[in-house]
Amino acid sequence: MPIQGLSEQKRLPRIGKIHLGVKKVSPRTGKEYPVATPYFVCPPEVVAVYGDKPTRLDVIIPVDDEELFASQYYRQYSRTRGLVCKGDGITCRRMLDISTGNVAGKDTKDIAWRENLPCAGKECPDYKAKACQEVMNLQVMLPKVPGLGIWQIDTGSVHSIMNVNNSALMIRAMCGTVAWIPLVLSLDPTEVNNPDDGKKKTVRCMSLRYEGTATALLADSSKTHLQLLMPKPVDDEAPDDRLLTTSTPEKAEELNAKVTDDIAELWGGEPVTKARPVKSMEQETTAEAFDKLESAGTKPAAPPAPPASPAPGSKAEGQGASPIDLDWLKETLKAIDWKDATAQSWIKAQLKVTPGASLEDTVRALTPEQAKIFSDHVRLMRESAGK
Repeated sequence: MPIQGLSEQKRLPRIGKIHLGVKKVSPRTGKEYPVATPYFVCPPEVVAVYGDKPTRLDVIIPVDDEELFASQYYRQYSRTRGLVCKGDGITCRRMLDISTGNVAGKDTKDIAWRENLPCAGKECPDYKAKACQEVMNLQVMLPKVPGLGIWQIDTGSVHSIMNVNNSALMIRAMCGTVAWIPLVLSLDPTEVNNPDDGKKKTVRCMSLRYEGTATALLADSSKTHLQLLMPKPVDDEAPDDRLLTTSTPEKAEELNAKVTDDIAELWGGEPVTKARPVKSMEQETTAEAFDKLESAGTKPAAPPAPPASPAPGSKAEGQGASPIDLDWLKETLKAIDWKDATAQSWIKAQLKVTPGASLEDTVRALTPEQAKIFSDHVRLMRESAGK
């Protein structure tokens, strides 16, 4: 006789997880933060088949139930506690601090899970603070990789979630099923609008597709296959391509670590002064924090001109004129998409010159040697960008 509550629970074994990013530890702050990668981060058995940095994987979806192969909810994670809230826009399951009634944090002593609490979805304060976001746990088989079981891929990208949903909908409309059809899961460059500033940017998003003809798709869908059950997705770990935010102290530590490293990398890996801590949500938005990390842009400009030589009677000669042609400098900074604040930050970090009230004042304070170093740097950036 079967054991009720046990014998009927037949599930495919989970082999492992494939990630969409890596964890970095800031050498300056010692804090860890996630960085999305343009390739799948795979364990050794997958690397043996697809190489170190694959951008496409051959996959099979074992069942048609989207709740099993593409579980998707609003999810909030804590670095110390994992999943702390999971909702569908109507109700949620949340880990609470018993003493305060708030979401449990790293200092919470007594916790309790509460079921069927209201979920406000995008109107939730945690969602607006970017502490909660849409997350999909995609579960697929890799038929070319040894082993029978499921590989899980977590994503916090709304574009990746929509791509998978839409592809599954199209295939199911044609074939009546999405299960046991040979598909390709890829990471493709996608142009999206940055929700913080509205500007377009290119990111890598997952796409699910069938690479044969419509006739071949119909033929594949009619092949005999076994209906297998899948385990519930592991949703106690935040996705690596999640949004960075300042909504909680530990999340602000992640963002501050990334901001610190980005500033160092922006200046070519040279030592810089310690980055100031990221402000709270009330003081500064994430967009404002990242606005200080501008990289070379793409706006066309006229060919670069050399800086002006210090003229007789200039400040270099003791009278107050600029050691750099200011018209040329403004044109060059515009070409490489640098704001005045970015240039002032570079001068302060690299030349150890205290910025003035404006960039013009700061430039006028430079010695001829410092002016040459600065002008050479921005000129080389412009030339390397083909401006």
